Amino acid sequence: MPSMPIGHTRVTSTSTSPASYGGTSRGRMCILSLHRIPGQESDSESYVRSLADTFDAQGWEIETRNLTLEFESDAKSPIHPTYRSTLIEQFIPKLDHEVLLVVDDFFELAPNWFLNAVELLNSDQADLVVASRNSRDWFGKIAAIGLEKLTGCQAVNASALVVRPQAIRDRNAAIKPAGRWIALEFQLRVPSERSMMLASTDYQKPVKASDSRLGKTELSFLKSYVDHKFGNVSRLVQFCTVGFSGMFVDLTSYAGFQAIFKNSELSQYALPLVKSTADLALAGFLAIWLAITWNFILNRRLTFNDARRNSTFLRQYGTYLLSNALALCVSFMLRIWLPSRFAFFDDHKLVAAFVGIVIATGISFNMTRYFVFASRKLKA
Repeated sequence: MPSMPIGHTRVTSTSTSPASYGGTSRGRMCILSLHRIPGQESDSESYVRSLADTFDAQGWEIETRNLTLEFESDAKSPIHPTYRSTLIEQFIPKLDHEVLLVVDDFFELAPNWFLNAVELLNSDQADLVVASRNSRDWFGKIAAIGLEKLTGCQAVNASALVVRPQAIRDRNAAIKPAGRWIALEFQLRVPSERSMMLASTDYQKPVKASDSRLGKTELSFLKSYVDHKFGNVSRLVQFCTVGFSGMFVDLTSYAGFQAIFKNSELSQYALPLVKSTADLALAGFLAIWLAITWNFILNRRLTFNDARRNSTFLRQYGTYLLSNALALCVSFMLRIWLPSRFAFFDDHKLVAAFVGIVIATGISFNMTRYFVFASRKLKA
């Protein structure tokens, strides 16, 4: 089968027949090898070949397919893995095999794991078997528990899958598109009583827990899934949480700067426009700048972490400052204008300030979401 370019991926297919087994064929099996590192497909050929030989000796007719995620021509990192799993979803309806093995060439699980998983399918104990991946730290363990409670699945970030295509072929997609959650997608399509998790501790090559190619940790995976499931509601909650932490930075640094500048010459200079002394004005300015910078870094690293590569740090920082300047102006004007126009707000000035904060938060969130940290999908 020739190479089929789809997006930034390609699939190649080869077939083998049971040459070493002289008995009756046990059925047709497809081994799909996911190449995590573009340009190093040859490194995993021997591993996939060993799997094919193992099941060939068991009497299976083997077809192997290689799915490679390619680099963008103008980027140093691979594109979003949505293309990879979308391609998987495209060819699943066309599979007429009894068993599908989804193999990640980075982990290289020992063949015994796949043999045991296939036997679970053959004995009709399960329609799907996933390889668990041990959490790398206690944050990951907590996140893994949260993921299990949230999704009802035990190994959402599995390192390998063995599935009966017939069990998932005619079921509606649970996540559209599955993106990086292809293991979760498969588990959601299969009833929990027909899905099993099989421990995976035997690897053919060492896997360092710190290796970045392991992909997302459980904690990051949980964050991504919640964002996908709840959309802007999840982002807004994170945005407000970051804002509260920024308020703490603002107030504490403001108190600190006041103490620093209190006995300086700045305290002797009055500023008529703000009706304050220069030391308080400078302390306030520095505190607000630190809080805004703090919020920007956290929002860039956490709330909108999927858009960090869409632009440079300085450009995003500049647009973030401008968007917050607009929000601050609206907040300030409302807390001054409302009491001058309405008796209720004149008697309850804190309520006017609260209204300004709420509206400013909405402006700041939308500017940050759709302007500062707009994803490629949103920009398109």
